[in-house]
Amino acid sequence: MNLTCFLLPILFCLGFSINLIVWHRSRINYKFIFELDPRHNLDYHQFAELPVIMLLVSSFVIYSDFSQRFSPLIPSELYPLILFVILIAIILCPFDILYCSARKWLGVAIGRILLSYCFPVEFRDFFIADELNSLSYSIWTSSYFFCAYSWHWTDLGGNCNMSQLWLAPVLASLPPWWRLLQCFRRYRDSNEKVHLLNAAKYSSSIMAALVTGLRRMYPSTPMTVFWIMTCLFNSMYTSIWDIKMDWGLMRPNSKNFLLRDELVFYRWAYYAAVPVNILLRFSWTLSIVKLRMNGQLLGVLVALLEAYRRIQWNFFRLENEHLNNCGQYRAIKEIPLPFPLSDTDIKAEGTFSDEEERVSILSNKLTKQESHHNSFVPAIMIPVSRHPSARQSIGPAESVHRGSFYGRRDFENKHDDTSEIGVGSVNNNKLCRKPSTLNNVLTRIKSMKNSDQSDESEAEYYDDDDDDDDDDDDDDFEDYYDGREN
Repeated sequence: MNLTCFLLPILFCLGFSINLIVWHRSRINYKFIFELDPRHNLDYHQFAELPVIMLLVSSFVIYSDFSQRFSPLIPSELYPLILFVILIAIILCPFDILYCSARKWLGVAIGRILLSYCFPVEFRDFFIADELNSLSYSIWTSSYFFCAYSWHWTDLGGNCNMSQLWLAPVLASLPPWWRLLQCFRRYRDSNEKVHLLNAAKYSSSIMAALVTGLRRMYPSTPMTVFWIMTCLFNSMYTSIWDIKMDWGLMRPNSKNFLLRDELVFYRWAYYAAVPVNILLRFSWTLSIVKLRMNGQLLGVLVALLEAYRRIQWNFFRLENEHLNNCGQYRAIKEIPLPFPLSDTDIKAEGTFSDEEERVSILSNKLTKQESHHNSFVPAIMIPVSRHPSARQSIGPAESVHRGSFYGRRDFENKHDDTSEIGVGSVNNNKLCRKPSTLNNVLTRIKSMKNSDQSDESEAEYYDDDDDDDDDDDDDDFEDYYDGREN
């Protein structure tokens, strides 16, 4: 029995642990991209433990089968079922062992893929679905596993001939079908036509899988020609998409010839990966060449080459996502700051602290006095001490205190403005670059209140020059100020 359906996913997971090592050492924040909990997640050492355990179990079961060590107690037909049950038990183990939280995370991701189009697509959804596309051979051969046990291992050559199993191409077309639904959901959510082009790519993959199955069931020259044309179109389409869209390469105006401006790896790695990816996309042509090789062995070789191509693809796909966010899967959330950001926000809040009310009233009072006396009395405005990673956006209709904090993956393309802006008014109300803080303003208010002499002299100065309306305003201000203090 073909054991590729068990071993290939395990070997693929071991290869993915190499991806984690390279991303970690290259400082590609894959944990942030996959939206993993930064406090509870697996590093590459821990991730590799589970596939290593599964590979060890698989090796022991295969050795027991070929050596017939437990025969006739355990017949040879039961070993594949035993291996299948053990691997499923490891994956679905409900106990808090073998990194239960990580297995639950993967289970949720697989569930979202199975229900594609029902949920908004996240990065992990389409990324894992792409990984499943490279494991289509394992899905294809799994049909033989179920067929063998459904016929109780009788006349497998006639009942379970791989070339006659109509279920095999249907199962192999499921991963591109899930990606097709995800593309339609992305187009529905974003209305970007590029997702329709991506959907056309996966439509060609579905067509290639189905035509491959038809060619095996009904071999003929016209069917072979149609199969070659279908696979050729799919390989060309996917190769161009890999390099141009997924990796973000082939930029004509880039300072790195035919690459892009920002690179994480050495340039020679890109120049080597591009032709290798294209050649491996056409690995199906090995079945056309008359090689002196068993058909099943050739199929395993093509599956291993595709798994290697996907591992290589992962390096540059995550790098491109880290650098440019070209996948457009940004889950931006404006994090509320502990203070209002604009005058409109201040009015909308409706509640202020005592200190804020005092400063606001005093600011309005001093500004009004300045307009009456045409003297230089700086207007006091409350500056906002922004977070270092906050963005300040000053537009015609925006307040100078407006700021926002970027979350998720949107931090990639944002440049922080760390300059502190102090605010003042000098006749023409231009901004002065003098830093000021709320504590300095409050200190000034307290000193003005505690100094009776300065208060009296200031009151006399204003009483001599202000009109009756100003006197009423002074009384209202002092009454309100004293009431708030009490």
